[in-house]
Amino acid sequence: MAKSRPREQAYEFTDKPSYREWLIETVRAALPDGLELAASNYARSTASSYWLIKGFDTQGQVYWITLRVATHPLWLRHAHQIEVLWEEPGTFGDLFNAVSNSLHPITVQEARFTLSPLDIAVLNLLITLEHHKLIWFIRMIPDIAHAHKDKAFDLKTDFLNCELLLGDRNNANNLLLPIEVPRLQKKLATFFGENLLFSQFTKHSLLKLLPTNQWLKPILDEQGNDGEWEDEIRAAYGQTFVNTCQKLLKHQEKVYEKRPS
Repeated sequence: MAKSRPREQAYEFTDKPSYREWLIETVRAALPDGLELAASNYARSTASSYWLIKGFDTQGQVYWITLRVATHPLWLRHAHQIEVLWEEPGTFGDLFNAVSNSLHPITVQEARFTLSPLDIAVLNLLITLEHHKLIWFIRMIPDIAHAHKDKAFDLKTDFLNCELLLGDRNNANNLLLPIEVPRLQKKLATFFGENLLFSQFTKHSLLKLLPTNQWLKPILDEQGNDGEWEDEIRAAYGQTFVNTCQKLLKHQEKVYEKRPS
């Protein structure tokens, strides 16, 4: 039985709840059987929206898909996303057709990703760090940083050539520690390309990488997460890196417990 399209309605402001309600209804209605909408998030400065879609394979294994809906191409190269470009303001009927056409079985097969126990541990580490106001930064080359998304950024080359740092989310001048763990940096590039991390530009050619928390909760809930990260991280990236993380977590606890609430 064919799915019904949402009613046509246009809204002038894409950040209004009414607009987003119709956007959600349109994307959900366009999903093929077997896929469901798990979460969404929205760019602050543009009409771009990102959608976490959940499905199950023939063995009952959960997989995930990132769908991006926007008026302009993504600035990241080698991102693991399905991209739908549409005119804004456009009709929701047009968007329904575009999303439906983009979720072809072959495209879905190529775009879907699964998360291993190590992936889950890294996500738990990201959450633990952020709870202590610690996030990852990369130092971009100046011409890419200054272009502010007008120049393509390759996750397989540019990202891996950037300096990776762990620092204070609220004040990069307070703490900014270089971390040389190439395998972890490659993992973060993958998560960035799947929108499990999102970016914010800051000074000195730094790019903040922040966990997409509204996505991580349904992912971790679905995958039976126990909240642990140390054993997997130690086995993959070494005891020295675990020690560094623990030291910084303790440092942040001392810094912020001294400050008035």
